[in-house]
Amino acid sequence: MDKKELRKKYIEIRKNISEESRKEQSDMIAKKLIGLIEENDFDSVFLYAPKEYETDVLGVFEACGGIPFCFPKCQNGSMDFYEVDDLNKLEKGSFDVMEPNGSCKAFEYSKDKKILIAVPGVAFDESGYRIGYGKGFYDRFFEEKKDCVFLKAGVCFRECFIKDVMHEANDVPVDFVLKA
Repeated sequence: MDKKELRKKYIEIRKNISEESRKEQSDMIAKKLIGLIEENDFDSVFLYAPKEYETDVLGVFEACGGIPFCFPKCQNGSMDFYEVDDLNKLEKGSFDVMEPNGSCKAFEYSKDKKILIAVPGVAFDESGYRIGYGKGFYDRFFEEKKDCVFLKAGVCFRECFIKDVMHEANDVPVDFVLKA
């Protein structure tokens, strides 16, 4: 099975996870992220607004104050992160994903900043490689920002954690995968 077939299979698996189980697993994963934030001294936390059937970690935003949160915005084939202090500042953007609106300031990167980033995916494997939606936004982002200090936390439902996603040379693995 190639990546395209795996993507299709695991999107379908995600759709078939009950709403109750998705919420329960999302809450458990969000609690793990909150624990990481409380135990570490991050300068910023990068989250994402979930699409339908994705792991929902927005509870982290609501639970942790006093730390800057950023959300991705895709433009012209690349992705960057913008500071968001209110979820009402997210609007429907590329690929029908909620993205920061024009009032949000671009994050200022520095080698000195320690950033926790929750990385979504259709499926993850034991080595931290992921299957996304096939556009390569996160892989390109990590390559472009390779001088930054990211703690990359993949987030996925237990049903979407698999042995091998058959990664390619340009795929960037996460540091670990949080699952319920």
